[in-house]
Amino acid sequence: MEVSREVTFRAFHSHHGMMSEPNHPHDFFVNIVMDAPVNEEGFVCDFRAVKRLFNRIVKTELDGKNLDLVFEYPTAENLSVHIWKKMEPFFPLKRIEVREKPHSKAIYCGPTA
Repeated sequence: MEVSREVTFRAFHSHHGMMSEPNHPHDFFVNIVMDAPVNEEGFVCDFRAVKRLFNRIVKTELDGKNLDLVFEYPTAENLSVHIWKKMEPFFPLKRIEVREKPHSKAIYCGPTA
């Protein structure tokens, strides 16, 4: 069964290198997608637990921050990998989607074998 929980945070970043853009804010929308059999109670995981853990280990690190100080290249792609690494020990992840605008998102499906 595939289930997901969307969470958000707000942060700032710029672009350097191939793209040049001054520091600007984004409301980042993160869709945490999990895939596992349902348990004896009929669910994969507690959605509240996903949000609580995300808030504790990811949002506190990134919310309101200048992502240029956290990542060499603070792209949605790099954010999705970072969030996967933080959340993967706790949930049966299938993919992490990071959207910085309604029409733009990065999808990370875990490390390749």
